[in-house]
Amino acid sequence: MRTELLKPVLATLLSAGLLLTAATGCTAEPEAGTVSAPGSAETPSATTEPELALQAELDRYAAETGIDFSVATYEYDSGRAWSYNADGRYLEASLVKVPILLTLLRQATGEERDLTDVELELTELMICLSDNAATDELYAAVGGAEELQQTYNLLGVAETEASDIWGANETVAEDQLRIATAVALGVEWIRPDLQDYAVSLLESVAPDQMWGITAGILNPLAEVGLKNGWLQDDFLAWNVGSSGFVVGGTTEYSIVVLSAGTESLDEGIAVLEGAAAIVNRWELAGAG
Repeated sequence: MRTELLKPVLATLLSAGLLLTAATGCTAEPEAGTVSAPGSAETPSATTEPELALQAELDRYAAETGIDFSVATYEYDSGRAWSYNADGRYLEASLVKVPILLTLLRQATGEERDLTDVELELTELMICLSDNAATDELYAAVGGAEELQQTYNLLGVAETEASDIWGANETVAEDQLRIATAVALGVEWIRPDLQDYAVSLLESVAPDQMWGITAGILNPLAEVGLKNGWLQDDFLAWNVGSSGFVVGGTTEYSIVVLSAGTESLDEGIAVLEGAAAIVNRWELAGAG
């Protein structure tokens, strides 16, 4: 990912939080200074017509599938952020592995050290292969829920609470958008070289896990970094999510798609990818 192109915006990012202009309304503004804000210190605003057209297309797709899903995006150049079905709540599942990674990188930055060989191996297994045993080990090593919650607080994540059993907690699309954007653009409490490492991991997930937000991206020059998550709830319905960033084409942006209520993982992936393809085609065509 071309992080050197994104870093010049960081000087203006640290003074405000991310406000999503929802397709169906506006989400609440977070506390100022809790997260490296995308775009600028000003509240992002969106042109009305493209968002209304996109909302209508997503409404049609939601009616067609009958499945609950939420979408959130943030465009780096325009500073515009928006969400669809912002109130939807979903199991965080393996998406939590990204903020666990950020927690480790935060601690290493504070301790002014590089990652150990063991940490490098575990983080690669956790992100690139979504290995649960490696995640268990890392989660315990960084201090578990207490330290993860500190990372959430620094990011301005307001609707996601860390739990002793990672991934069993609920989350919302806006919170996941904050996390994805923190990886893509960096935050003041993680060293740039460690942030670059996080980007490289999300851009190197195993080929069989390159589904989700990659759907509908036909531009061969576009680079994608992502992490997916999938988990059944107490009623055995699947929660499937995909979160990350897209660089290339006519725009660069973070994107999150979360879904819940499908009878199978394959169905959840199909629904998620249908929504992602709608948004990616809209973004990369320059409609945003």
